[in-house]
Amino acid sequence: MKAEQECGCCRSPMSSAAPRKPTDVPITATPEEIESIREQLRSIEQVLGRLFGSEVYSREHGSLETRAAAADLVDAHFDGIVEQWGEQILTLLAAAPPDEHHRRVLRENLSNSLIRFVSHLRDPDDLATYVYLRHHCQEGMLARAKPSQFNTIHIALKQIILSHATHALKGPLQFRVRDAVVAAIDERRLMVSQFYIESREHLLRASEERYRNSINHAPDPMYEIEPGTWRVLSMNAAAQQMFRDEDPSKVIGKPLIDLVAPELQELTIRSLENVVRNGTDQSLDLPLGPYFVDVNSALISFGDRNFIQMILHDVTQRKEMMESLLKTERLAAAGTFAAGVAHEVNNPLASISSLVQSLLSAEQDAQRRSTLHTILSQITRISGTLKDLVNFARPSNAQQKVIDINQMVTDTLRIITYDKRFRGITVEPNLAPDLKHAYADDNEIQQVLLNLLYNAADATQSQSGVIKVITANKPQRQAGDHPRIMIRVVDNGIGIPKEHLERVFDPFFTTKPAGAGAGLGLSLCQRIILSNKGIIRVESEVGKGTELTILLPAHEDSSPAHDAVAAGQ
Repeated sequence: MKAEQECGCCRSPMSSAAPRKPTDVPITATPEEIESIREQLRSIEQVLGRLFGSEVYSREHGSLETRAAAADLVDAHFDGIVEQWGEQILTLLAAAPPDEHHRRVLRENLSNSLIRFVSHLRDPDDLATYVYLRHHCQEGMLARAKPSQFNTIHIALKQIILSHATHALKGPLQFRVRDAVVAAIDERRLMVSQFYIESREHLLRASEERYRNSINHAPDPMYEIEPGTWRVLSMNAAAQQMFRDEDPSKVIGKPLIDLVAPELQELTIRSLENVVRNGTDQSLDLPLGPYFVDVNSALISFGDRNFIQMILHDVTQRKEMMESLLKTERLAAAGTFAAGVAHEVNNPLASISSLVQSLLSAEQDAQRRSTLHTILSQITRISGTLKDLVNFARPSNAQQKVIDINQMVTDTLRIITYDKRFRGITVEPNLAPDLKHAYADDNEIQQVLLNLLYNAADATQSQSGVIKVITANKPQRQAGDHPRIMIRVVDNGIGIPKEHLERVFDPFFTTKPAGAGAGLGLSLCQRIILSNKGIIRVESEVGKGTELTILLPAHEDSSPAHDAVAAGQ
């Protein structure tokens, strides 16, 4: 009883007082978690049994009696151990003196922890203490603490319990209990070390998965490039879409320069070398197939290795808007010039026409009458050109409304059925059944469609001539894009030389023979499409044909019921 008097914290292990129970919220582990803890504990028990002896720390009867004696000791000195343990923790961690509330919380936490520790000492299969420790390593207090802090706290607990054992026990039992306490604390520290490793591995995997998901679900194509070899190390889902006709595994490992057009290879290598030299590089409005992209690259370090991260941002819509603005300005300047020309030429031309007609009425000579008729026909031709100039210079305001484009195409193809220019030419409509309605001026769009069909017929004068008219809904490339519908006129005619493609929409530019046109048709088409907030593009290759694409705004509410009502208004 001397030890009891010295520490003043004893209660008899044979006391009839009810066993202590934790006061914190119970944690229920899954069978898989219990099995994982049991497996980890089994290997540690084997090591400790070899180090301390089977009579001290094993599942044998003698060892279990020793463990029970150690548990009785802790239980008898429980309050004193908790109080001393709390004071030691505050001293070791150099914490500021807590107020009474925080002292009470600390005592409660330590008490709950010690209760479960004692339960495991009595029964090695009682794993509640490790369920709690594993949980706190993953997302509780221990997850925010350093492993060294946990070890320091439990070294202090070990020394406190050993001190009580020295005073309370004598003879061989004292030495066995002391060894059992040391082994139990070491077991606890080793288990928590494994929990820490397990938790950190879990956090690392979660971090890697979060990073990979953020990269893989990014809307912009992203590549990881190996410096020097320029091989593609990886790419995200958006980048794989760029190679949807090719197995992605065939892209990974290939040099990036093998994946770009020959005319861009030198620029690509120079950009990659700039990244390695300067850390970053940027290329703006780079043509990539039918698109334009901004390319932003940066050198990323991880450990002792580097890789180049390349991000491609689709700026096709921005490029189209800028080109539309430039074309609008150019057309406005050409229109001002055309209006002046039409005004200056039209008045004297009317006078010439009147004089010729007066001469014609009095002329009896057949040859001279023929000559005067020729002059009048040429004046009429000039008048037609002047009319086109006036229409070009002073366009009427578009009367925009909901249009069924498929019906318009069908009606237009019916109009050209008997036109001699289409004899021997096969016209193939391919109209999307789910096409949204457009919002534009129907008369103007039909005028454009007729002009494109006539141009296609002029370029396709052969027995195997084919003109295709295609409609489709334009997929949105990225969030925020306005929905559009597409009209495409494709022919297999003579095509347009590459050097002329940039000029086909310029006023007065034409590749037709002299006298076959004034070069205002496509300019007028472009002016009409732009005034209807659309886009018109041309692609062509000599000997293979021409493809003209029109994109028009889709009506905002293109549900079938709404379209039926809107079309009838």
